[in-house]
Amino acid sequence: MPDFIETHSGELTILLLILMILTTLMVLVPQLLRAHLRKCEMVHQEHLAAIERGQPVAIDDDRNRMAVRIALLVPLVVMIAAGTVTCFVVMKGTDQIFTVSLAVWIVAGVVSLAAITSGAALLGRLANLDNEPEEEQFPQDLRPR
Repeated sequence: MPDFIETHSGELTILLLILMILTTLMVLVPQLLRAHLRKCEMVHQEHLAAIERGQPVAIDDDRNRMAVRIALLVPLVVMIAAGTVTCFVVMKGTDQIFTVSLAVWIVAGVVSLAAITSGAALLGRLANLDNEPEEEQFPQDLRPR
């Protein structure tokens, strides 16, 4: 048994890490889905109450939230993937560990930078859309020519 652990310690470590991540995801994902469902139910109740009182229903715009999620989650996932690839490269013990790891981390950095930049640009564009004044609505026959 000690020989098995000594020869396969890298594989066992990665297997243990994968099991820990999967267990965490199996616990967190249902909780996040339940929280989102509760939030949607509360928003629905607020809309129904507003309709009963005769008030206009506020439209919830999710574009800003989605832009932030893209800007945050893409780099996070890319860095986790780069770390995983680096672990596998180190575990296999190839001769070009540094070259492969450097290439992986450069690509991960470029992808992360692109995601953050595009997310920030999208947020800026959405902020400009929200701040534009609305054009006055003219009747069909009274429009300026």
